[in-house]
Amino acid sequence: MSEDLSIQGSLSETTVPDLCRSLVRSSETAILTLQAEGRHDSIYFREGRIVFASTSDADTGVAEVLLTSGELNLQQYNDAIDNSSGSKRMGAVLCDLGYLRPEHLMRAVERQVTSIVMQSLSYRSGDYTIEFTSGFPGDILELSLSTERLLMDGVRRIETWSLIARGMGKMGRLLRQAEGADARMYQFDVSEEESHIYSLMGSAQKIESLCELSYLSNFATCRTVWSLLAGNLIEDAEVQDVSETRAAERGEFELVSDVELYNTVFQNIFNLVFQRIGDHTYDFIDRVVLHLSPETLPYLSGMSLVNEGRVDFDQLLNNLIASGSADQRQVIISVLNELLYGWLFEIRSEFGTSLEKETSAIMATIRKA
Repeated sequence: MSEDLSIQGSLSETTVPDLCRSLVRSSETAILTLQAEGRHDSIYFREGRIVFASTSDADTGVAEVLLTSGELNLQQYNDAIDNSSGSKRMGAVLCDLGYLRPEHLMRAVERQVTSIVMQSLSYRSGDYTIEFTSGFPGDILELSLSTERLLMDGVRRIETWSLIARGMGKMGRLLRQAEGADARMYQFDVSEEESHIYSLMGSAQKIESLCELSYLSNFATCRTVWSLLAGNLIEDAEVQDVSETRAAERGEFELVSDVELYNTVFQNIFNLVFQRIGDHTYDFIDRVVLHLSPETLPYLSGMSLVNEGRVDFDQLLNNLIASGSADQRQVIISVLNELLYGWLFEIRSEFGTSLEKETSAIMATIRKA
């Protein structure tokens, strides 16, 4: 994955456990940022492992977590709050006051991170951003956590059927035990329910069949199936090779990132033109399309650029698949570049060189492959 790229989306179209699972399976180093339920959460992944998390929720700080668990009393908590400052982390304050031993600080932070991740996994709506990066801020304390077990525990706590149904998928979905899952089952300390559902998948099973075979309620069966998926202990039976799956996921992330990078540029150029000519920008877009070659137009079939000039990724991908093109990324980059040149050509025709400085600054955000 190219560094310093990001993708955005809505949690109404996916789930946090599924986003995390994709990052785990593709071994990404990235920051998953969530805006939901009045909170701003960030989950840090190092090569597919959750290593840290932070939140804007004041009730999920280290001191609050220790107070809730009874490891701090109210007097100690208030002392820590009174002695805290913006320049010093709460964990260090607690250690200075003698309320937390330095050797126990890591465990306290682990509990805080676990609490943040657990709460975020149940978000039903909001927005997310995945920022692919090579490193994190210097004050990030990277932890050693059991990522799959953390995701499984988080799913196990979800009581909302609409969210479970979204994460589980269609009842006709065919699932099987993942390669190497038997050995990992012992590492994760699986529950009796998880072990039961897993054992029913000695051969590939549809979810509807698992509901018939399981002694658990249909609700509990479906939630447990999702838990096993989140822990990568089961997978879609149509997938024949785990490495191929990871490569496909990585490739799709990369395509989404490419399109989103150009979409940001298109959106900024659209806004620049709109400031000059207002609603006439939509006529301007029609002229932009006229600059596209006959070979490029089929890839943009079925979509409109009136949404601030943005390209619909799903429609673009469908058109690409229908074309039978082998090198999907190269075709997408070619289409996006031609569309960008169409914008720039029409800007030059309409405004001369008056917007050259602004458009050059916008285009500078595109990293050359």
